[in-house]
Amino acid sequence: MKYQQTKKECESKIHGVCEGCGGKLVAIKTVNNSRNPTYWSGCRSCSCFRSGVPKIYFDVARECVEKNIITPYHHLVVDKNNGEFKTPEQVEYYYQSQTAALSLIILQIHRMIVAHP
Repeated sequence: MKYQQTKKECESKIHGVCEGCGGKLVAIKTVNNSRNPTYWSGCRSCSCFRSGVPKIYFDVARECVEKNIITPYHHLVVDKNNGEFKTPEQVEYYYQSQTAALSLIILQIHRMIVAHP
């Protein structure tokens, strides 16, 4: 069977941690949109396919979200103390989605700063 991306190729592209939960990324056997076999990097802790970021970007992003400093998805911002989250899963989804988006924003800003003359 021919894979679009082999496990070894996928593993070679994994750098850093899951940008949503900070978990370990691994090569996961799956299929692409054309139903061809492939491997994608993903996080078994939060069950998401992720590209990964250096841990420091995840740590800074999570702190910003926890302290309500920056929240990329403004429509998801709710008062966590007034019972708008009904389950622990909703709270975790909030933190993972906000952190994942902000981790990637921080990564892109860092790349722009480094590339700026």
